[in-house]
Amino acid sequence: MRLGEIQKILGASIDENHKLVLKQESTFGGQAFRVNNYIEIISALDMLTNQKWSTSDYTQIENIKAQHSELVNPVVLTTNEFNQLNSYVNTLNQKIPIFWSFLNSFTEGQDEKTINIQLPTNIESLEKLNELNNRLIDIFKRYNIDGEIIFQGFDTGTSWYVLLIKGVVTYQTIIACLKIAQEYFKTKTEYFNSKEARIAYLTALNKDKESKDNLNQFKDAFLENLLKEGVMEVVNKLGETHGFTKSELNTRLIQATTKLIKELGYGTEFHLSLNPPPYAEEQGGELKINYLAMQQALPKLKTKQLSAGKKRQIRKNNKKPNIEPLTTS
Repeated sequence: MRLGEIQKILGASIDENHKLVLKQESTFGGQAFRVNNYIEIISALDMLTNQKWSTSDYTQIENIKAQHSELVNPVVLTTNEFNQLNSYVNTLNQKIPIFWSFLNSFTEGQDEKTINIQLPTNIESLEKLNELNNRLIDIFKRYNIDGEIIFQGFDTGTSWYVLLIKGVVTYQTIIACLKIAQEYFKTKTEYFNSKEARIAYLTALNKDKESKDNLNQFKDAFLENLLKEGVMEVVNKLGETHGFTKSELNTRLIQATTKLIKELGYGTEFHLSLNPPPYAEEQGGELKINYLAMQQALPKLKTKQLSAGKKRQIRKNNKKPNIEPLTTS
């Protein structure tokens, strides 16, 4: 896990003294305790137990988790469970302030328009690394609409690339299309192996036409429409912008997202900033976007119609992003 992720998880559960705090209140006449930040505490403990300096026995916490398998806030614990949890937290709190100081020394804050890229595990040669870099350059070139895309280096202590997307429109387009790509990839790899997909297929076709070829055609058509409809929705929200017509945007985004889907298949992961904008977050590896809030965050463009010459000039300026080749040092 990246140091920035560890810092974010731990930061959600500590106080100003850099110690874990159970936000709790007695209930049922003192026979139980309601823990209002159970999600944050358990997330922090799960992460901390994997640190080499954490030597406390985690068995009791695992037992509490087994009794309360749904990770929600709040959770009501028996007095015995609460005492076990509180004791474990107090033990860790002896070392957490030092650990927190270490994290702050080795991590830097990220701009909200940062994209973090985890490289595939099968990059075993410089040739494969170069192939990956060229694919990423091509993808982000197609997504670029209104600003530079800057390679900021590697995340501390990892092989993750860190990119800063300068243009707001470009950034919002990338994350909207990343969500489409994730849904496409999940549908292709999970949904079509499910019973629900089988029922949907049988419903769409006559029984006597059922065949493996027809099923594959059904899958291909479904996925194609998923991609096209998703991209069209993004394009309709953008409208004509920065010299690009809706038709031009649609073509660029379908091409870019098709390549992005393939990249997910190679094992490359794309993640939001550790300090994402308020309209986007990641939950369980899936991207969640508040599209209304995202649209409201778009820069207000002048409504005056651009001349044809100005449109061409803007289009020319936006054809290639200023992105340096991604190379190792």
